[in-house]
Amino acid sequence: MIKLVFIFISMKYYLVVIFSSSIFIGTLIGWLRFKKAGPAFFPFIICLSVASLNEIVSFVMTVKGYSTAYNNNIYVLLEALLITWQFKKWGFFNQYKGAYQAVMIIIGITWVAENFLIYKISAVSFYFRIGYSFIIVLMSIHINNNLILTFRNNLLKSPEFLICSGFIIYFTYKILIEAFWLYGLNAGRDFRINVYLLLTWINLFVNLIYAAALLWIPKKPQHITLS
Repeated sequence: MIKLVFIFISMKYYLVVIFSSSIFIGTLIGWLRFKKAGPAFFPFIICLSVASLNEIVSFVMTVKGYSTAYNNNIYVLLEALLITWQFKKWGFFNQYKGAYQAVMIIIGITWVAENFLIYKISAVSFYFRIGYSFIIVLMSIHINNNLILTFRNNLLKSPEFLICSGFIIYFTYKILIEAFWLYGLNAGRDFRINVYLLLTWINLFVNLIYAAALLWIPKKPQHITLS
């Protein structure tokens, strides 16, 4: 991980931090609209909040010269669980009895196995990251396909469609990056720098998509009290 620190410094590290901090925009919008929108997007808002906290922790750890593997490995577990919970909120598991609990258990067991039995939590959990990213992409494609067939308004005004589109873009690229690291295709320093620079721009773009999606969250219906 120390090598990564030097790579980030050479890539104008503080610019990378600023781009990554764009996650704070969506987090702020999410909490400002939470009371009006209700709990339908609660897991996603929590996920953005956890991501924001992880950005702060990672920045502090990096500046002090410590490895960010510990907090990032914990973060990817929380991210996987929270996003899966969000898909449950969207009704993804309604037709598959027991599938939600099964997926959550598999996520937990896989994370524990890779971080404590196969490797150490101080190392990057490549297999787990590739696995849960692949699952998120598949679920996102399924949701978007259904929205294309059933959503009658402009899809760009559908928060579910925007969020899932962001998931597809980000996690597909994440799968490629983790595969590069896993199979040793990142040997060249210039290649590593270019890969992370592209990830930085993708991260910024996707975070802005999330912020836009949260702006389109519909208000929860007003209930009329009969006297």
